[in-house]
Amino acid sequence: MLEKIEYVYAVYQERSFSKAAKKMFISQPALSKMIRKAEQDIGVPIFDRSTIPITLTPEGKKYIEAIKAIYQIENNVLRYFKDLKELKTGTLSLGGSSYFCSFVFPDLISRFNDLYPGIQCDLTEGNVQELRKGLLDGRFDLVLETGLQEDRDIKNIYYRTERIILAVPKNYSVNAGLEKYQILRESINSQAFLGLSVPAVPLELFRDTPFVKMKPGNDMFGRSTQICLDAGFAMKVKIYVDQVMTSLNIASAGMGALFIRADIVQCLSQSDNLYFYKLGHPLAVREINWAVKKGSYLSKAARAFIELGNFAINR
Repeated sequence: MLEKIEYVYAVYQERSFSKAAKKMFISQPALSKMIRKAEQDIGVPIFDRSTIPITLTPEGKKYIEAIKAIYQIENNVLRYFKDLKELKTGTLSLGGSSYFCSFVFPDLISRFNDLYPGIQCDLTEGNVQELRKGLLDGRFDLVLETGLQEDRDIKNIYYRTERIILAVPKNYSVNAGLEKYQILRESINSQAFLGLSVPAVPLELFRDTPFVKMKPGNDMFGRSTQICLDAGFAMKVKIYVDQVMTSLNIASAGMGALFIRADIVQCLSQSDNLYFYKLGHPLAVREINWAVKKGSYLSKAARAFIELGNFAINR
């Protein structure tokens, strides 16, 4: 079985015999012969060849699950023995959304490299679906995200809690009379706005306000939708975007109000064109977590990176 699983797995990944053969650098007839031999060994077909692209049979799905389990055991063993080098050499594959890759990871990676110069850090930006797939495929050791929920495949390790606020272009008439709710940049950056003395804005006042909204698949899409529905209205969306900084720039240009993480305010220029408001909804509070694949070996490098990140945020 072991000599054939790489070929079976290649066909599963590529969903094509010809593409898998090219990937494995063998002829298609040789690959087909290898797959038939694997099917003869277990006594049932692994692939349904009547579909385009080819798909797995029910028995084939079990076979692939077994292959993934074998690969995970192999990766765990390799990572364990790499750890015996005591963080002198190795790689650490990191993943995150655009915000974390732009504003959180650079400082952490710099600090980590100062402590462990022999460990190479690879950083990849992606959306929630891409990051989840990368974790499960073993391409990422560690992902920092808000939208990856813990489940049968993903384990979360707490990083910190963040607050979501409302940003509204200053030239919108809805701002008139709301001065007591407007929170200053300094108050946001120091987190003083979290105090009980700072009131949350009545969100229903923005029912006729146009919004810039993150696209489906982003955690903020569902979160902002529900916050507004609970305030008694559906968002009037002017434009959908898929990048956080893009949404912020569009809102600053006056195209719509925007739900944003409070931490991002420190990244704005001093000439921004937005008023900020505190939100009182429970969904305006969310956890940021390190995400790892359940059952995978968490290397010393990954554990050290997590400890460094948590120390930096709590110091």
